[in-house]
Amino acid sequence: MRTKSDTVQSDLTLLFPRRCLLTLCMLAFAIFVGARCSECCKAASLVQTGRSIPSVMNFRSVSGFSSLRSTFDRFAKANLSGTVLFADASVVAASVPPEGTNADKTFWQRIKRSFEKTFIVDGRWRLFRDGIYVTLSITILSLILGTFFAFIQCCMRRSQHRWLRYPAKIYISIMQGTPILVILLIMYYVVFKNFKTPWGFEKETVAIIAMALNFAAYAGEMMRTGVDGIDNGLIEAARALGFGRLQVFTKVILPIATRRIIPVYKGESISLLKSTSIVGYIATQDLTKVSDIVRARTYEAFFPLIATAIIYLFFALCLTFVFMCLEQYLDPLNRRKRAKGEVNV
Repeated sequence: MRTKSDTVQSDLTLLFPRRCLLTLCMLAFAIFVGARCSECCKAASLVQTGRSIPSVMNFRSVSGFSSLRSTFDRFAKANLSGTVLFADASVVAASVPPEGTNADKTFWQRIKRSFEKTFIVDGRWRLFRDGIYVTLSITILSLILGTFFAFIQCCMRRSQHRWLRYPAKIYISIMQGTPILVILLIMYYVVFKNFKTPWGFEKETVAIIAMALNFAAYAGEMMRTGVDGIDNGLIEAARALGFGRLQVFTKVILPIATRRIIPVYKGESISLLKSTSIVGYIATQDLTKVSDIVRARTYEAFFPLIATAIIYLFFALCLTFVFMCLEQYLDPLNRRKRAKGEVNV
């Protein structure tokens, strides 16, 4: 009597040859199809150059290819004689291109033409200018408003009252656990569905609020970490010198905490700049949306996308330079040198 293990073992021994046979069949079929496709491509290239198809290419070995050789020969003769064999425009377009078309242009001529179509024709550079203005406006205003919200959230997190700490924790969990795109869509289509402003720009305003709220959830935690990392001995020494609570905050806590959080704050600010590329989902024509519009009009993907990437990189480097200068200004060593008149920063 055959046991269950013997049955399973026999099935496994038969499964391997079946898989090998199936793999060989698929490989043979792929080689066969590839050879036929290569013959068709060679014949098409010969037709475009105006030469006849050699008799070595045998199209009669497969059903459906019997009349393909005669069709290519008639089409090649029609091209050589200058007559039009078919009235279909797609077939006419597939013939030998005349002189002066893109096929006869050099690489740099095609690049120049693509650049002109992207930026010069119809004044499309103005679209990029307006997109840069919208992107920078959303970034700067979101940065300012988000920093203000982050300071409030930091104070709530460090509060001794539970009714202030717990809402701040819930807010941080929601913002850090939800994608910024989902937050933006919820803000625009749900929270501010019927939102109207006297100055207009409702979409941009909603984008600024959504970006600021998301930025505050991360920047607030940076501020809290920077403040909690300050030694309590410095605060007690300042109070022993007669400083009030406001003076302790402005002269001791704020400079030290700012110097500690600037590196991570810089990275979060650059992330905010790049996150503004999603505001096009609410029909805001920022820089990324403008590049999509130009690409749809010109059917050119190289220059719109490359130009957009370069512009974002340029402004990210500008933000990096600003925060680097701020770090040098707040460095205690440079402050001592400035006090002695050794450096001018």
